[in-house]
Amino acid sequence: MRNILSVIHYEYKTQIMRIATWGVLAAAAAFSLLDSFPSGGNLRRLEFLTDPVYFVYRTMGLGGLPVAFALMILLSNRFSMDCKTGVKYLIMAGPTTKTQYILGKNLGGFCYTVTVFSLFLAVNALVYCLATPFQVPIGSFLTVIVKTILICVLPVCVFISFVSVSLPAWIDVRLFYTIAAAVFIINASVTGSAEPMPFYCITSGDLLKLIWRHPGYPFVNAGSIRDNLVFLTGSGLLPLLLLLAKKAVLEA
Repeated sequence: MRNILSVIHYEYKTQIMRIATWGVLAAAAAFSLLDSFPSGGNLRRLEFLTDPVYFVYRTMGLGGLPVAFALMILLSNRFSMDCKTGVKYLIMAGPTTKTQYILGKNLGGFCYTVTVFSLFLAVNALVYCLATPFQVPIGSFLTVIVKTILICVLPVCVFISFVSVSLPAWIDVRLFYTIAAAVFIINASVTGSAEPMPFYCITSGDLLKLIWRHPGYPFVNAGSIRDNLVFLTGSGLLPLLLLLAKKAVLEA
């Protein structure tokens, strides 16, 4: 367990200290606030923007997608990079096994993505609280952010981190970039609807409807929520399990 924690710590620290991470966070927050900043124009355009729960819902659904895509790129090729820099051989020179190394890299990436998404929601929420021309119930606002992290962010981060860390160990990283871009384009082309959303939606799937629902369409499709959850977690765990089953792919 100590060996896994050491790899997690290394991976998390390496990623969170990258300038690119903070650039992605700043750019994503700015992009999201362009859409949902509580200005007079946006308050007239978005009838539910006065509801902090809706703000978090919209921020995660729309603004979270560019964050997801950017993190997939930043997390990709981690095993290959360790081989090129010699970090892998330093880690494996000790008592760390390949299974521990693989789990540490993936879990480190997972902790990193959860941190970035949590900061993304927190930054947007802070700006919203400071900019709104009306009183915001801070307690309920914090509650919905925590609820969003538990219900939506964690499954999304399982998908992003495990796929991005493990899949490039199986395929050429350029093919992975192509797949990631295709997933982003497909998700970006899906428009929100009161009807069940496609199961493959990453940040705007029906899991998000557990956070906020349009008052005119309060029904939630349990099957669609389940499918979205299974897709996110299953698609993330599959490449990790395959990598653990055939650790030889990490041989330099």
